[in-house]
Amino acid sequence: MKAKRVLGIGLVAAGLVLSALTGAANAADGVWIGPERLAAQDRATLVQAIGVARRENPAAFDTLARLREDMPALDAQKRGRYVPVAAILKGLGKDALLPMLNELAIEAKPRGDMPDDAWHAWRVGLVEAVGSLRDGRAAPVLFAIIDTTEMHTDLVRAAASALGKLGTDAAAQKLVALAKKEGPKQKGVLAGMGDCRRLVVAEALASTLLAHPDAETAILVARSLGDVGSAWAWKTPIIAASGEEAAVRATAAQALVTSYLRYETDARAAILKAVLMVDHASTPDLAEAAKRGARPGDQAALDALIERFRNSPLRR
Repeated sequence: MKAKRVLGIGLVAAGLVLSALTGAANAADGVWIGPERLAAQDRATLVQAIGVARRENPAAFDTLARLREDMPALDAQKRGRYVPVAAILKGLGKDALLPMLNELAIEAKPRGDMPDDAWHAWRVGLVEAVGSLRDGRAAPVLFAIIDTTEMHTDLVRAAASALGKLGTDAAAQKLVALAKKEGPKQKGVLAGMGDCRRLVVAEALASTLLAHPDAETAILVARSLGDVGSAWAWKTPIIAASGEEAAVRATAAQALVTSYLRYETDARAAILKAVLMVDHASTPDLAEAAKRGARPGDQAALDALIERFRNSPLRR
């Protein structure tokens, strides 16, 4: 009798443990992180805001849910590699912010049988769309996402870009620190941080390119320098408000022109494209200075750069 009672207690205990483990496995998570990755106060604030938004504007949550349900069909009909999820979500406007943050970090349906490409597009698109809103309420989620162990360059790039678009000191410093840290996430961060148009970011990217990395990395960094110093982007009031335009664009132009002759083929082409994007007035003088002491063939290459710069559509 005593043995049966002990056995019964053991089975009950085992059942409780199993129940707890099952509950943990089934706990609600977002498609990127779980709510436990947020600080307690940030989590409470976000959950409360999501609850209010769900009551006041349930249509925004319903629209996002329907789009997610449509992802397999959209994936089957796509023309490129991935469904342009970010472009679709951006069309939903600011009302989509809290539904998207909920999907990213608080409560989302399991992946189920969603195809790999559709799942990838959904996760990347959500982060890109949230970043495009440049809303400070997304900061805790974006900081938590960038600290995940994601290894896919596209995912890391999207997270770095979204965080960078907040434009805050904290975002810039975080990206610079991650860019300096060697590892599987480094290239994704370098590829995305150009959307953080702050001087400290421009200086970090310039330093990386001037250190003469391999051609693949140089292409990523050149593109980000083109982004951080983009003449077109700096016309946007919210970006120009930092007051760092002159220093950022000058830093980018200097690093790009200095590195131009150090690379060939694809890397040189990426640097040239970035030079044209930055469109800084110092570019011809920088190229002329680089010609001094250069070999005849290199002088001709710099002359071609100057000609391309002067004939750029941005200068018309």
